[in-house]
Amino acid sequence: MIFLTNMKHLLLKAACAATFVLCAAVTTAQPRPQHPYEAPKDGLKDAYQDYFNIGVAVNINNVTDPDQITLIKREFNSITAENAMKPASTEPEKGVYTWEDADKVAGFCRANGIKLRGHCLVWHNQMEEWVYRDKKGHLLPKEKFYANMKSHITAIVSRYKDIVYCWDVVNEAMADRQDTPEASPYRNSPMFQIAGDEFIAKAFEYAREADPNAQLFYNDYNAADPGKCERIYQMVKKMKEAGVPIDGIGMQGHYNIYGPSAENVDAAIAKYASLVDHIQFTEVDIRVNEDMGGALKFQQGGDGIAPWAKVLQEDQYMRLFKVLRKHKDVIDCVTFWNLGDADSWLGANNYPLLFDAQYHHKRAYTLVKNFDPAQDARQPKEDFAPSCFNQPGQDYPMVNSEGYARFRIDAPQAKSVIVSLGVGGQGGTVLRRGDDGYWWGTTAGPMDEGFHYYRLTIDGGTFNDPGSGFYYGGCRWESGIEMPARDQDFYAARNIAHGRLEEVLFWSESTSQLRKAIVYTPAGYDASKKRKYPVLYLQHGWGENETSWSVQGRAGLIMDNLIHDGLIEPFIVVMTYGMTNDVKYGTLHLLSPDTFAKDFETVLVDELVPYIDSHYKTLADRRHRAMAGLSMGGMETHTITLRRPDVFGYWGLMSGGVYSPEELSGIERPEGIFIGCGSKENPDRVREAVDALSQAGFNARAYVSDGTAHEFLTWRRCLREMAPMLFK
Repeated sequence: MIFLTNMKHLLLKAACAATFVLCAAVTTAQPRPQHPYEAPKDGLKDAYQDYFNIGVAVNINNVTDPDQITLIKREFNSITAENAMKPASTEPEKGVYTWEDADKVAGFCRANGIKLRGHCLVWHNQMEEWVYRDKKGHLLPKEKFYANMKSHITAIVSRYKDIVYCWDVVNEAMADRQDTPEASPYRNSPMFQIAGDEFIAKAFEYAREADPNAQLFYNDYNAADPGKCERIYQMVKKMKEAGVPIDGIGMQGHYNIYGPSAENVDAAIAKYASLVDHIQFTEVDIRVNEDMGGALKFQQGGDGIAPWAKVLQEDQYMRLFKVLRKHKDVIDCVTFWNLGDADSWLGANNYPLLFDAQYHHKRAYTLVKNFDPAQDARQPKEDFAPSCFNQPGQDYPMVNSEGYARFRIDAPQAKSVIVSLGVGGQGGTVLRRGDDGYWWGTTAGPMDEGFHYYRLTIDGGTFNDPGSGFYYGGCRWESGIEMPARDQDFYAARNIAHGRLEEVLFWSESTSQLRKAIVYTPAGYDASKKRKYPVLYLQHGWGENETSWSVQGRAGLIMDNLIHDGLIEPFIVVMTYGMTNDVKYGTLHLLSPDTFAKDFETVLVDELVPYIDSHYKTLADRRHRAMAGLSMGGMETHTITLRRPDVFGYWGLMSGGVYSPEELSGIERPEGIFIGCGSKENPDRVREAVDALSQAGFNARAYVSDGTAHEFLTWRRCLREMAPMLFK
């Protein structure tokens, strides 16, 4: 196939596809229905029953509101009292106990058969000063401090020993930083000032005395940070060597969308597992900013969460839980710190949990819950090669034989890089900065075969990948990647006679402007002076333009190969801009069927068809003229062929609706009808429609592309299957 000079630009920057799934053929303009929220049928605890318990920190309202109780019982099998069991809440003055809220939480757990985690016994926050200071504000002698601490621990642990299965005994005793080797690894709390690290040992000893059966945890935030991890490790190691009854380590998990890395979390769990038999993630939330840890001063967030920030959060949750599943042999429980965003200590604007402020589950919930165990350990085959749609000389993006895509982006000052291409309902592939300074990422699984659009989101801004070619889609020039298909030979560039693709300009009186069309003429067209050819008018989808079929769709190569192999007689293909992009995405359902595609109908039928017939060697009659289109171009085809059946004899819809016998009643019968779609779309509707047409006596054929969805491999295959039935 020979491209004229003005087509060379189109090879570098060419056209788009309807990666936007549009509704079926326009019949009635009905408002899109608003579906009420539908809660999941089962919960996280069910999805993770073979891994670890799933817990939640609750407040009193959570365990008294009926709707929130339903949510808790569906999703969780472990509960932590967020504040009700802390020292300040249960013993605000020495010997003065306020058990009401703690009793309610414990009673709820007893009544519903849910395990209860005790949180917490000793902490530098939310512990009244009477424990470690006298009435004048002076630090107590060590013996009096120990007596107060033992009295409080004994009272609360004894009261709830029938329902509490583990306790966070000491909370956050390690320093956040240790700038020099000589600096203390411990937080310089009043308790540490009184007794050094001995107070940690005493707290665990008192807890074990009060309940010999409870598991006892040291609990801290930023426990995956390599420096703090080492400090926690050394402290616990020292204590256990001295016989202190520390059974487990609680890693809080107050993370953000940027960190910690999955590698650091994995390394920390492995390190702690060499010391203790029990690890729990005790306070999981992931906020959409750069704050991390348990500091009480943090960003409050603003109104609205950007879609790209949600994708980063979803990815962070998925990466975290993948690591946790890997260590199910040592992890007992993963607890979310609050039920929904409205309850969170971080505030709803930080969007930290799997349930939003209305207690509706987010997409992150679905991704965490609906994991594929086989995918956790799967590694792509390392036979990656540059995509055939890359810019000249560019190695990335790459694809492998299994259908994975790998990306490398140079963005040295960026905080986040997302590739919009992803699998399994994910919002894309989040890249991670490598040691070499590049951002790297591989899709979580194989992509569908064929062509895919994508774009980069870098710190919220939208960019194209400089390594890929550019293709018009989504009403803009997009990056594109080609995944090898098992049947790709039918659109391969072979050493055979090729036709010609040329861009033509024609005047449109109705729109008062020059318009473009791409015209394919088969090999031998110029040499055959007297031969005339049928014409297929082939339309693109929403967001695309006249270049889409010739480049992403490989229409010219498909035609060349079919003609060379003797599967079809040569014909001309005309591709023009269908004016689809004048329709705002998401508003198609508001259009009237009486006016839909009316302007384009005039351009196509009354202006372009006469131009083609006067400038090319065509068989200018209905029987030798066809119209077909993909997605919204199929909807246009559906509408225009029904309005103007005298113009086109063959009709083709590709992922663009169906015809019915009722619609064809009373109009000139088409010579042939083709209806196709991908197997991941609505294949039964296509088959049923063609069955009905065939029973009504129409020459109709259905085709379903195996393993594809609303994408160009579907439509390439549709063109291959439709072409042989045309002009018979």
